[in-house]
Amino acid sequence: MTRSGNSNTQLILQNAFRIHGGFKLVKSAAEADFTVAVDPVGPTGARLAIFSGVPEKMLFSETLAGDSSVNAVYKAIDRAISKMRRTEGFFSGKLTFISEETGATEVCVSDLLFQNVTILTNDGVNAVRPHWSPDGNYIVYTSYKAGFPDIYRLDLRAQRRDVVADYKGLNMGARYSPDGSRIAMIVSGNSNADVWVREASGEMRNLTRSRGLEAAPAWSPDGTRLVFSSDERGGPQLYVMPAHGGTSRRLRTDISGYCAEPDWNPQFENLIAFTAAEGSGSQIAIYDSKAGKSRFVTTESGDAIEPQWLNDGRHLVYTHRRANRSEIKIMDTLTGASYVISGRRAKVSQPSFVK
Repeated sequence: MTRSGNSNTQLILQNAFRIHGGFKLVKSAAEADFTVAVDPVGPTGARLAIFSGVPEKMLFSETLAGDSSVNAVYKAIDRAISKMRRTEGFFSGKLTFISEETGATEVCVSDLLFQNVTILTNDGVNAVRPHWSPDGNYIVYTSYKAGFPDIYRLDLRAQRRDVVADYKGLNMGARYSPDGSRIAMIVSGNSNADVWVREASGEMRNLTRSRGLEAAPAWSPDGTRLVFSSDERGGPQLYVMPAHGGTSRRLRTDISGYCAEPDWNPQFENLIAFTAAEGSGSQIAIYDSKAGKSRFVTTESGDAIEPQWLNDGRHLVYTHRRANRSEIKIMDTLTGASYVISGRRAKVSQPSFVK
């Protein structure tokens, strides 16, 4: 059960625990294993209390500070989740994503549930594939600002933009390593599109030299491996290789002739989410290396694409695209339930999460 003396906070509580999927909301303390109470404190704080039993016994209390009152409430919800389920909460995390609502595709940031959205770029040209640094201070993305697909880095604290890669040809798909010291990316140069890694020193290393086109590299949780897609043997499939270089190995997903946009689970290294062609569209699938097989987790009308895991390893965000509309959704991969989190925005896509 949830409660708050503030009606807006009570709505936030109910919505968050409904979206999470790991809790059943009940109407009375007699039915509840726990009662979660959250109330705003000042302009940027929230007080959390967790009770159990009838009469109620307080099990835990804490006052949390945030960037705003709503952010503090989300931090309180995350703390409650960690206390009750011993897993990480994610509601106080942030998204970066692409919006086409101004005509061009621009990089934006928001809280997870789109309560506060900020447009970061205003170049009037296409920007694609934004991704956070692990500390949430930087975003790397590709922009056609200079007329070619170059990789840029936004420094959110200094409010500065730097060039990461502007080599001849394609520069795309930049992703920070889990420790933030390296950036994997796709660079074509004078050859095919290959996986490259930029070291902390600035040195660039070419990891693949296949006959195919590589795309969308993503890091393993420990930063020792990369997963990416390649069409070396026909339709795009997933491959894994050491992050320092070496031989790549194809993952036998055995689910589709088109597998792309992989993302490695941050908690369970045996799980990789990816986009797979299914019927006349695309759906999100998860490959389990322990089981040696894959399963679809979405059945959307239109396309479900661009999956990104959240920090708890249970939920992911993705783009749902149909007709002339694209929206961002969150999914509980254990129950299969999904919810639109981008509200009425009809042209948003390519989410990346950090907490």
